[in-house]
Amino acid sequence: MEQKIVSHKNQEGWNQSAYQAWTNRHGSPKEFAKRLRGNPTSAVSHYLNFMGNVKGKRIANFLGSKGNKAVSFALLGAEVLVVDISEDNKKYAIELAEEAKVKIKYIVSDILEVPDEAELNEFDFVLLELGVLHYFVDLSPLFKVVFDSLKQGGQFILRDYHPFVSKLVHVEEGEILASGDYFSKEVVEEDVAYSILLTEEERTSLKKVNIRRWTLGEIVTSISKAGLNISYLEEEPGVSWVFPSGSPEGIENKMPGLYTLIAKKG
Repeated sequence: MEQKIVSHKNQEGWNQSAYQAWTNRHGSPKEFAKRLRGNPTSAVSHYLNFMGNVKGKRIANFLGSKGNKAVSFALLGAEVLVVDISEDNKKYAIELAEEAKVKIKYIVSDILEVPDEAELNEFDFVLLELGVLHYFVDLSPLFKVVFDSLKQGGQFILRDYHPFVSKLVHVEEGEILASGDYFSKEVVEEDVAYSILLTEEERTSLKKVNIRRWTLGEIVTSISKAGLNISYLEEEPGVSWVFPSGSPEGIENKMPGLYTLIAKKG
């Protein structure tokens, strides 16, 4: 399936009720902004371990969704750009920034088709996180954009759900079943991620999205081929997000739930 077809369908999916979903989850932008202003490091503490002091740094958050990470970085003094495919996401993010009394730049575009005048270059950091790679049927063009957007010596930070869980295991009645196909290359249709934050009535007419899940080997290889030098890969325990009703006792520290990868340009 061609990327343009997938992106068009996914854009439709993300422009339905994302604003309402984020309001259901985090409260109004005003309410969420108050919490972020009270503790601006809370949403980005994991990344600050690798970034250090971000004051005066240029950060690009590709597929940055509702903008809470961008606003947090801006509160810490960074110059932040978000690129995301959803107008609904932008609406929440811009209102969030305004209520937090900071400025962020937000471009609504397919990341592979950002207008040249946007000047995606010379960033100190590019961040991708939590469920975005699966919107691409080929990772090479995405990581080329990442490479081109970084300044020499800039860092790419990727944090995502571990493929062991997202591709292989399935939870049924509290038990973990290895019922998936880790090596599948299929593009599949699924509910849009934010649908779980909506009421049953709000979910009624939602369109689905297309995704292609990647193995850790495919991801690492694609990043390396893009010319980025991988310096760090941490597989993190914790899979509470897989178990809506609570995880089986003791499983939290026995399975990889997330991973963080750091790569440098030059």
